[in-house]
Amino acid sequence: MTRSSRLLIYGMGIIFALILLQKAFIMYTDYLWYQSLGQVLVFTKILGTRCVLGLLVGGVFFAWLYSNLRYARKPLPSDLKLIGKRLLPEEEREQIEAYADKALLVFAVTGAVMAGIVASGRWLQWMQLRNGGSFGETDALFGKDLGFYVFDLSFLNFVWQSLFFAVVITFISAAIVHIYQESVRLVGNTVHAVPQAKTHLLGLLGLALLVKAYAYRLAQYNLLYSSRGEEFFGPSYADVHGRLPVLYVLIAVALVAGLVMFVSTRLRSLNVPIGALAAVLIISLLGGWIYPAALQQFVVKPNQLTMESKYISNNIKATLKAYGLDTIRAERHVVRENLDQQAIRNNRATIDNIRLWDHRPLETTFQQTQALRSYYRFTDVDVDRYLVNGQERQVMLAGRLLDRTGLVRPTWVNQHLLYTHGYGLCLAPVNEIVGDGLPNYWVKDFPPQSTAPELAVSRPQLYYYTSRHPRLIEYISPQERPHEPVQPTQPAAGPGGPPEPGAPGPAAQEAAAPSSPAGPGTFGPDVPYVIVNTKEAEFDYPRGDEATVAGAATEQYNATTRYAGKGDVQLSSFFRRFCFFMRFRHPQIMLTTSITPESRILFNRGLPERLMTVAPIMGYDPDPYLVINKGQLKWISDAYTATNMYPYSARVPWFGANYVRNSVKVVTDAYDGVPEFYVMPTLPGQKPDPVIECWQRVFPTLFKDYAQMDEGLKKHLRYPQLMFRIQAEIYAKYHMENPQTFFQKEDMWAIPPEVYGKGRRDVESFYVNMKLPTEKQGGEEFLLMQPFALARREDKNMVSWMAARCDAPNYGQLIVYEFPKTALVQGPMQVESRITQDADISQLITLWGQEGSDIIRGNLLVIPVDDALLYVEPFYLQAQNNPLPQLKLVVVAYDDRVVNAPTLNGALNKLFGEGTAQATAAETEVTLSATGSMPSANLKQLLQQAVALDAEAQKAMAQGDLATYQAKQRQQQQLIQRAFQMAK
Repeated sequence: MTRSSRLLIYGMGIIFALILLQKAFIMYTDYLWYQSLGQVLVFTKILGTRCVLGLLVGGVFFAWLYSNLRYARKPLPSDLKLIGKRLLPEEEREQIEAYADKALLVFAVTGAVMAGIVASGRWLQWMQLRNGGSFGETDALFGKDLGFYVFDLSFLNFVWQSLFFAVVITFISAAIVHIYQESVRLVGNTVHAVPQAKTHLLGLLGLALLVKAYAYRLAQYNLLYSSRGEEFFGPSYADVHGRLPVLYVLIAVALVAGLVMFVSTRLRSLNVPIGALAAVLIISLLGGWIYPAALQQFVVKPNQLTMESKYISNNIKATLKAYGLDTIRAERHVVRENLDQQAIRNNRATIDNIRLWDHRPLETTFQQTQALRSYYRFTDVDVDRYLVNGQERQVMLAGRLLDRTGLVRPTWVNQHLLYTHGYGLCLAPVNEIVGDGLPNYWVKDFPPQSTAPELAVSRPQLYYYTSRHPRLIEYISPQERPHEPVQPTQPAAGPGGPPEPGAPGPAAQEAAAPSSPAGPGTFGPDVPYVIVNTKEAEFDYPRGDEATVAGAATEQYNATTRYAGKGDVQLSSFFRRFCFFMRFRHPQIMLTTSITPESRILFNRGLPERLMTVAPIMGYDPDPYLVINKGQLKWISDAYTATNMYPYSARVPWFGANYVRNSVKVVTDAYDGVPEFYVMPTLPGQKPDPVIECWQRVFPTLFKDYAQMDEGLKKHLRYPQLMFRIQAEIYAKYHMENPQTFFQKEDMWAIPPEVYGKGRRDVESFYVNMKLPTEKQGGEEFLLMQPFALARREDKNMVSWMAARCDAPNYGQLIVYEFPKTALVQGPMQVESRITQDADISQLITLWGQEGSDIIRGNLLVIPVDDALLYVEPFYLQAQNNPLPQLKLVVVAYDDRVVNAPTLNGALNKLFGEGTAQATAAETEVTLSATGSMPSANLKQLLQQAVALDAEAQKAMAQGDLATYQAKQRQQQQLIQRAFQMAK
């Protein structure tokens, strides 16, 4: 070996050792992180299972492959003579022989490492195989418990594939070695092999065919996931009467062909084994593809509905069960337009909680009025409810998160030691406005100022936060928003690609990505870690003008804190600091003098990635929401158990699954970051989720019972929009339980569109406080609602609406109210058209749309009140160059009337007469400012003055003068209201 070759090998060895050392440090720091969360068992069990699988499969594959290669390298008997052209000249053989055995060893080791890595990635399926239970239900074709398909079949498929590829790879490798050894030669047009090589290669082929026979058996079970049927999932008539019998034949043929290979080692001719192999291939082609296709074309299609009816029924029943829709309550709802003043007063709890603020414009308003500094950002606004002054009120809230792209000096100290957390939140009722159409803040400013003791925040620091995920409706791309389920080609067996222990966390990956411009609803990449409780005081918020003396300490200008929690890993030793230096490769961790033995390093802080790292066995909702509980801030996340191995069921794009359950709620403290996984109870009559029961057996320390959850947090649980959307998409088609109706799509539903902003989009499900029409007992409750229209007639009338109950003890119960087919109930787009065509509203849109302003049409809400329906849509006005959305108008449609007013109660008074709705204090402020004293003028002059005021307001906004902007906007609103009064 030359000196350069040795240097190359040594260099590669050093690089490989450094990589392993880096992985070891990452693994150790991950261990410390799991230990800090009290979940060492999760880490060790996942890591141990991966190591055992990898070493076992890798070791067996190495022993199998290398022994076969060594057997193929056995020298030929000296008296054996073969006729034919030699492969290589003698001098070339001598050169190759010097490295041949080492090359084979390296090849076997490399193959074993790759096989071990692949096998270690199957830890999730292996755990399910070992710990899976029974579903208590059997499939209609083979009569096996569904637990076999969900928990066992995926790993069994991996087993046969691994065996088959191991044998095939060994066969190819051994054949190459035999050809090199010249124990296999081409003599004329025929292949001659010595008995040793012939026995070896035919034996490997026979073994491959035996494995293939087992694969054909598993292929029969895999027919339950067929997508060949038209308009339905699961085995079709052609699968059951065409492919299934052929698979039985193929099992027998493969077994016979395998035995023929073993017997043929004693025959001189290779014609028999070649014929056996050809028979398997021909029967597989003709019987596995051509025969079922012909059966489908010439037998099934002429009588499709009759022959497929049984299999369509299987698909319907399985799909409804897989998505928890088999226990849904279906009610008939006859809409009656009989609302009056008394009915509105009787439903004040519903009226007072109709959401007028949409999360998109409100997020921008929060950012403009409450971020206050460039390094703060509101990235998401969520809906919740709180008991305030003895009344349950629906509110919208968002955490004030830290955006490091806004830092003037993004030094290492600033990013990792000083600016470590977000601070506080904004909270406002869903339907109140003050001043010029701004939200009526119940929680705001620094430190958080609360208007009610129930909303007081005593620990406002947000060391753990939501990541930059789009909300539900953006989370689903237009291509993935069908009106019927979409089947991916080959979905993953688990909930979809969670990070494994030892892998760099999402925060670390994002830190390596280029910065992106910050804007409403998003902000730049976060740093992978922060170090807290150091000698440096951590920034809370700016104090303002309290200290202006030159040379004053930083703490005088800024409110600061020092972390006092138990989050993540304490840097209690030099070795731990060195380990994290190796993990993040930041020398400042070792060089800074600010770190003390009491300091802690916080990482994996974003949700839901933090949860994926803690428990990579479930899928997580992209939209955690913030909750105030006893003065502390908590994040509540929804976790989903999912699989794509539920027989007969239709697949959906989310998680690539055909079975989804929202079985777990995760509560994460925003200060300490410790997640608590609570298993939700099932409703009476519903079976527990077998998948979560499996994971409870695997990780007993991870999960807690729902009864252990704090009572205050239970009152803030809500049914997740993502799960509701999945169920709504499925139920839109699968409510048709009659196979004929299902096949012909006679009553297929769809989520209708609405006008939002300047375009159209699907109506988004929304939360509402209301009394269900058929519930005679009890009062209003917190619900999640979704209207439906007929498919391909989405612009027309509504046919039903679905509700998910969010309050105990009925949490998770789904109810569908269907309208009579003979009655017209206006759909969202029909109401949108009436709003667009209204003369007063059209004139306002034209007026407001001038001089650099944008009109935002908000969500159209369909609100059931008793047996009637109210349609409510807010309108927002914002400047183009410096957006500050203001709620300017509320439009209410009822029966054949469309009215508008600055407030909801004002619109209700127009509909049902003065005094119908009592204005709130916030609304009174808006009404008084809109109807105060104004100079007398004709209508045209008033509108001209309003346009001029709008131009002045936009100019002030462009100059950053918010006070002047608001004053001009207030005057403009007064003129517009005066114009309305004159126009009546």
